[in-house]
Amino acid sequence: MRVLFFNEGNLGHQIMGQGQLEAALRVGLPGIADVSAHFAGLAPMGRLARTATRELPLLTKASLDFGASRWHVVQSLRARSALQRELRAWPADVVHVHSHSVAFAMGHTMAALPVALSLDTTVRDWWEMPAWRPPRYAAATIAASCALERRALNRAALVLAWTAWARRAVERSAPQAHVVEHHPGIDLERYRPLARTARERPRVLFVGGRFERKGGEDLLAALGDDLGVTVDLDIVTPAAVRERPGVRVHRLGPSDPELLRLQQDADVFCLPTKGDAAPWAVLEAMACGTPVLGTRIGGIPDLLDGGRAGVLVPHSDRRTLAEGLRGLLESPQRRAELAASARARCELRYDAGVQTGRMAELLRKLLVA
Repeated sequence: MRVLFFNEGNLGHQIMGQGQLEAALRVGLPGIADVSAHFAGLAPMGRLARTATRELPLLTKASLDFGASRWHVVQSLRARSALQRELRAWPADVVHVHSHSVAFAMGHTMAALPVALSLDTTVRDWWEMPAWRPPRYAAATIAASCALERRALNRAALVLAWTAWARRAVERSAPQAHVVEHHPGIDLERYRPLARTARERPRVLFVGGRFERKGGEDLLAALGDDLGVTVDLDIVTPAAVRERPGVRVHRLGPSDPELLRLQQDADVFCLPTKGDAAPWAVLEAMACGTPVLGTRIGGIPDLLDGGRAGVLVPHSDRRTLAEGLRGLLESPQRRAELAASARARCELRYDAGVQTGRMAELLRKLLVA
């Protein structure tokens, strides 16, 4: 079975998860004898594409920019052309596309051979995240995107929804779609627990490109005067964050060995985000046996097994966030219990070697359907 994996690619320093998907797939593929894989994706935007998708300030201020729909149309047309070139050079039996939003113009390809769309969120669920706070009257600005999405989801041979939250969204928006809940998983050999460094104070870790929207300011406020006194904080972000007593700021990429060391050494990983679907950083911390505190946003409750493999708090609630952190930092036993539950959940649900094999079986079935 020849599978072409087409990836949208990372979208700047704030959205880096697309590349991690390819890394996860490459973990399991060598063990699948009957699969021949080819990886391809979108090149960075050229000047014309950047011009067509750039923000229009006056319309943005009035929430009438239609920026999301312009982005989806441009990326979909670019992806269609790129995929057609790849298929001419490397004919495939099945095509796997992530993220599904670049497949809105791939109807001709979907009619010619099976296409599986991979997604962690739908257009509307992403648009409605608290981080963006769109006015209700601006819903018309994503109507075209939602219509294109519905058509693509219904035409796809298979939709791979990364979480139950994403699967339910697909079922609502495209009831005719063939959707299965399936996460690609992560490399559990790379992301594994190690002994933590002995130190005077516990350390909290935050990882996020969109610092404010990922809840970075809420975390700083929640820890407050305790920073540098009873707790220390490591922040991994490209954003400009002022260092202060008890706070260290790191500029690290997703595959940096130093980031992995921080993930394995932290006492608590905290992501009080207001806008996320299925963040890799949460799974990576879980796999490293680092207790996770996250918000009830997107698919995070699914990753954390409804709170059995991590602590869940409401977004933007600094008081509850502070209480949740305090409860973890003051209880080594609670941290150990959550760490064990998180690692066990990763071994059960998010082992990339196992998940890639399961995905291959789903793709095989498309060839005999």
